[in-house]
Amino acid sequence: FLKEFAIYILSSGFTVVWKKWVSYGNFETLELININPDNTDFNKNKITFSYLEKSTTVDVSDVIIFYDIRRNEMDQKGYSRAVPLKSQLENISLGQKAKNIQIQNSGTTIVSPKQVSAGSNIDEGLNAPVPVMGGQLITQKQEMEDKLNHRTLENRIIVSSKGLDAVNLSEKLNNIDFNKIIEPDALVVYDAYNFPPELGPFGKDATYDNKGIAELSLLENEIIPLANSLVNSLNAEFPKKGKIDVNYNQLGVMSIVKNRVIDTNTKIINQYNLLLDKKLIDENQYKEILIENSILNEK
Repeated sequence: FLKEFAIYILSSGFTVVWKKWVSYGNFETLELININPDNTDFNKNKITFSYLEKSTTVDVSDVIIFYDIRRNEMDQKGYSRAVPLKSQLENISLGQKAKNIQIQNSGTTIVSPKQVSAGSNIDEGLNAPVPVMGGQLITQKQEMEDKLNHRTLENRIIVSSKGLDAVNLSEKLNNIDFNKIIEPDALVVYDAYNFPPELGPFGKDATYDNKGIAELSLLENEIIPLANSLVNSLNAEFPKKGKIDVNYNQLGVMSIVKNRVIDTNTKIINQYNLLLDKKLIDENQYKEILIENSILNEK
């Protein structure tokens, strides 16, 4: 549910969660269902969407709408981060397709016998028909390709019907680094989604330390706000169901936060200890300062 929720809201700029009540005899239970925002249509106080390949219409009050950035003023949909990135996403897609072609053509070679004498079949190309078993006729070109490629080397050798030198189709493609070509577009997409480059394939200077900082940045700028939005809305929607809370302390990256807090608190204590020693502040003032900075609990 959480992964699907994140994908929908970040891709479309908004998402819809359906509060579906399901009855089992006298027992009624609530099911929260993510609805693909691309398949929704708002009409006054109604919303129509596709669920299990069927069109479903419910009251808007039966759904919870979440927004990534802000609500569109024209309707109840949101603004997608992906729409302004259309050209960058298309370039990345084309680069990946080109890389796939590069892999598929690896080792593929076009071969053809050279012209030898005037008036021969070879001079006329390899399109002359030759008989095969069963009485069928195929071209010399097809016959050669079938025999050359029969050992699980499908499409690895192509025979030209005209006289050519052998040409390796992947020779020039192998010199192209498609990852480098799409890198500028990928970095623009990363920036739009606040995704640190250090966590992706383009994090050239990534180290253990700055990867940890990058993970913390992603957590603070994207994951926590997104999770808080979901949790706060569910708590407001269902106040009698018990409060939902999210705890991130189990994440390894939170050790960075703990170390920061310890370092900050140590500096504050040392600074005000010095003032206390010089009698520039008294013990009550010192205690109040520690309480204000959440270093000391107020009793």
